[in-house]
Amino acid sequence: MDQRLQSILKQKAIIVQQEVELSNVMIGIDTGNKYCLHAPGGERLGQSAEISGGVGGFLLRNILNNARSATVKLFGNDGYELGEFRKPLRWIFSEISATLGGQEVGRAKRTSMVGRNYSISVMGIPTFTISSSLFQWGNFKFDVKKGGIHVARIMKRYEGALKMMFTQADTFTIEFIDDNLSLEERYTLLATTFLIDYDCFEQR
Repeated sequence: MDQRLQSILKQKAIIVQQEVELSNVMIGIDTGNKYCLHAPGGERLGQSAEISGGVGGFLLRNILNNARSATVKLFGNDGYELGEFRKPLRWIFSEISATLGGQEVGRAKRTSMVGRNYSISVMGIPTFTISSSLFQWGNFKFDVKKGGIHVARIMKRYEGALKMMFTQADTFTIEFIDDNLSLEERYTLLATTFLIDYDCFEQR
């Protein structure tokens, strides 16, 4: 694992902020998602971007919306590619894989159609579960449990009614409560943060 990626994953928390796209704000046309990653103190850690796929990818995004397949690449501040998250086309039970050098490190998958429940495996071993209530407003929370113990939390910060009406720009935080989580586990949970954005909050 690249040292730059290790430095990102060793943070106590990672703030993932989606960048506002003018096309989304003005006319509702979806372009590839872009995100900035920050440390809790505001330091910029890196960035990520959904690979657009040209005109064909643009059309598929706007037809398939959040069911679409997507590849999200993770970059350091120097623009060097550090990792990749792959989301296949799914109408139900969406999932995402966290890969390094083309090899899968972990995978997160939704497990219920109504509830926001997920199962997460790391290195092929079932490791985490997420169960989040549908009845939340404002600060949405997704508690991550390992063996029944609360080890991490993914949160979405409410940005205000006006902004939510006109843009998909969201801000998420992945907080690592258990300091002993491995880098592979943290990397998979970071990928899960992107899946939750696509799955629960991207406009349909």
